[in-house]
Amino acid sequence: MSGKPKSFSKLCILDCLTGARIVVEKTPFTIGANAAADFRLIQGTCPPVVCTIVGDRLMYEVKMQSQGLVDGEPADFFQIVPGQEHSVTIQGQLLSFKHTSDNHDWQQNGQPMSWRVYDQTHHLWSGPLDSPQLIAKMGQHTEAELGSMIVLPALMENMGFFVHDLKEPLSFLPRPPAPDMESLAGAMEPVAENVNSEYGEFTCPICWFKFDRGDAMNIAVHGSLRGDPILGEDRMQRFHATRFNDRGQALDAMGLPSPDLACPHCRRKLPPGFMDSPHHIFSIVGAPSSGKSYYLSVLVKLLQSTLFQQFRITFRDADPSENVILTQMKTQLFSAASPEDAFLAKTELEGSLYETLPRQGRKVRLPKPFVFRLSHPDSPESGFSIVFYDNAGEHFEPTANSADSPGAQHISVASGIFFLFDPLHNTEFRHKLAGITDPQIQSHRLDQQDVILAETEVRMKSILGMDARQRVTTPLAVMVGKCDTWLHLLGPEPLQPAVQRGWVSLPGIQANSARIRALLMEICPAIIANAEAISSNVCYFAISPLGCSPVQFKDREGHLRIGPDPKQIKPQHVEEPTLWVLSQTSPDVIPSATDY
Repeated sequence: MSGKPKSFSKLCILDCLTGARIVVEKTPFTIGANAAADFRLIQGTCPPVVCTIVGDRLMYEVKMQSQGLVDGEPADFFQIVPGQEHSVTIQGQLLSFKHTSDNHDWQQNGQPMSWRVYDQTHHLWSGPLDSPQLIAKMGQHTEAELGSMIVLPALMENMGFFVHDLKEPLSFLPRPPAPDMESLAGAMEPVAENVNSEYGEFTCPICWFKFDRGDAMNIAVHGSLRGDPILGEDRMQRFHATRFNDRGQALDAMGLPSPDLACPHCRRKLPPGFMDSPHHIFSIVGAPSSGKSYYLSVLVKLLQSTLFQQFRITFRDADPSENVILTQMKTQLFSAASPEDAFLAKTELEGSLYETLPRQGRKVRLPKPFVFRLSHPDSPESGFSIVFYDNAGEHFEPTANSADSPGAQHISVASGIFFLFDPLHNTEFRHKLAGITDPQIQSHRLDQQDVILAETEVRMKSILGMDARQRVTTPLAVMVGKCDTWLHLLGPEPLQPAVQRGWVSLPGIQANSARIRALLMEICPAIIANAEAISSNVCYFAISPLGCSPVQFKDREGHLRIGPDPKQIKPQHVEEPTLWVLSQTSPDVIPSATDY
């Protein structure tokens, strides 16, 4: 016999966002963000399981975890037999399926993603284009022009994507159509481009641009007004109100009251009561895997009790529906029965804590704000709100500072900056902790925490237009984490209390700060040098959100993890940096004392 051996038809899958590809060899076969998935997706807000494949090479059945688009039509299930192709859009992911015997190229991973574009109006093909070239090409056409185009990924011959299904996953905006001069004859409402982003009474907690009260937009309520020209077809229209009811509420075009407000720049919904009280942004900075999610979850839990017990201040969700992710993390940590249940996954750079919004003419990923309101029952008019973000640590690295990824620029408008320093990442600190059995010491990571502080300085001064020799006056709390492992290095004398008799004790905080600064000066002086180059108001704190060393365990997929034992959690000094900053930003609400 001669000739090539017979090749059986196999199911081949392409991740159109990354170019990764795979050939299905056996079923059941899972696709998703889960580490145990047979084909792992890592882009955006991908859920643990996107779809499951069963069957054999004569016919595969693809069962999707939620409804998506299959070949442009809503579906949550499809079948594929030899010779067929299908395109799938689901949960922000773009997948191509092909059942073919010519599957050699599908086994060559690492190939760059490429596309071809077919213009049905002019019957023209263009390409191949890589993803940036495709996005640039799409941005040259109007929405109407894009409606006649189909985009085919690499290795696909017949089945591609409608361009309007690619707008959100690929984050591009069509070119605006030329203005209709007749429609412009009447009065035009102001648009975001006409609102000065550098000056105004309010700072948006989402995009951090400024605007005045009259610039805020309302959000339409009537179902027929779905489809905002900037945010997309699935979002309610934003508008500048010209009609009001007897209660002073704005009315949308169909006459329904529309009390919810949106930022005129990013058009994202503003927190309830946003214009009724001041807002303070508290920026938490730290390296990847330094424990920011654990710190924020524990901090919110402790502030609820400490502020009320010590200062009679209520600390509550300003927008429970928007804070739900942080609430879930807090509940998961403090209600867990085992380390596996208490384990908080690392914040992904573009994960569920981020959302795609317009900023400076492009779609970018911005962190979702967590807003909490503080008020005293005797003087509710003095209340205010604070805003936290759970940034991925990668957003603070030098390579992440770009117009396309501005996720950490809130530091430039922050009322307080909190730098979480992980001593177990630092080589010199590790040498001081010989004999400590904490499993985190066994994992060796590149320590660039001083670089992150230096990058923070560069970003702030660049955005604020400051001279490199100048320093901000913004309070900067340097928090040396995991103090349960290193506090003995300060000597036998305990730290002084940060609160006494309902006052923030500045002498106690300053005395503690001096001791911690002296230790850092001995072990890693670069942290002090970089911190004190940023702000003229720096204070050093020892904190431990968990108060105990984590333990090793295997998760349900059999992967070795490190997480807290919920039975051993005993936070130490976690809220003290926040109380110090609050005593400076809101001294009428959180009083401090310099002596007794």
